[in-house]
Amino acid sequence: MSSVLKNGSYDVLIDSEINNTQTSIIGQNESITKRYEVLREQLEHALKAKDQAISYNAFLENQLYKAREEIKRLNEEINELVQKGYNV
Repeated sequence: MSSVLKNGSYDVLIDSEINNTQTSIIGQNESITKRYEVLREQLEHALKAKDQAISYNAFLENQLYKAREEIKRLNEEINELVQKGYNV
C-alpha cells in the first residue's frame, strides 16, 4: 500500500488507519462466518428435532386411534352383555 504525501512527508497515520480498517473488516468477516456456521448448525439441529417430533406425533396419533378403537369395541361388548341381561 502506498503512503500518501502530505506536507513533504509520508503520512504513516493514514497507512496505519487503512491497515487497521482492513484488519477490522477481516475480523468482522471471520466473526460473521463463525456466527453463520453456528446458526447453520442450530438450524440443522432444529430440523432434526422437528422431524423427530413429527415422527413421535404420528406414533402417538396411531396409539390414540388404537385406544379409541378398543374403547368402541369394549363399549359394544358391554352393550351386548346388557342386552343379554347381565348386570354390568
